[in-house]
Amino acid sequence: MNIGVLALQGAVSEHKIIMRQLDINIIEVRENKDINRLDGLIMPGGESTTLRKLLKNSEMWDLIKNSELPIMGTCAGAILLGKCKDETFAKIDIEIDRNYYGRQRDSFETKITLENNESFDGVFIRAPAIKKLGNGVKPIAWKNKEIVGCTSGKNMALTFHPELTNDTRFHKIWINLIENTAKTF
Repeated sequence: MNIGVLALQGAVSEHKIIMRQLDINIIEVRENKDINRLDGLIMPGGESTTLRKLLKNSEMWDLIKNSELPIMGTCAGAILLGKCKDETFAKIDIEIDRNYYGRQRDSFETKITLENNESFDGVFIRAPAIKKLGNGVKPIAWKNKEIVGCTSGKNMALTFHPELTNDTRFHKIWINLIENTAKTF
């Protein structure tokens, strides 16, 4: 399996480390030709407006928007997967509020709860919030009663940064989604 990590901005090396721990071949994606070899794409955090501009300038925006490629989006990547006042890929039917938790100085770590009631150390950096779920969206992680992670088909949106921990659980969940979805076609 070949998984790409969008290498235009954000926590690229941290996602690569997690995927290598899972024995997954990881490819840094910087241009269109890199996307054609992938079974899935990780869109890391960073700044969503900047990421959108970089994707358009590199001519990857339309290719990703029109593809069926499974995507895991963390923080800014989650913003681009959902729907908000700005242009997004809208691949997951969620309403997302950019910078919901405040500015950079308001960043924090807290325990979040997974659907099996296990806890996870969530790292929130100028994080967005999932405000509303649409059709086909399954919540998978909560900060208190707020949904901070969800899946839709083979796509995953996380408003926090699992790659900044040593915990591979969310990456495993996403890889399992890709493998299980591929078996149903």
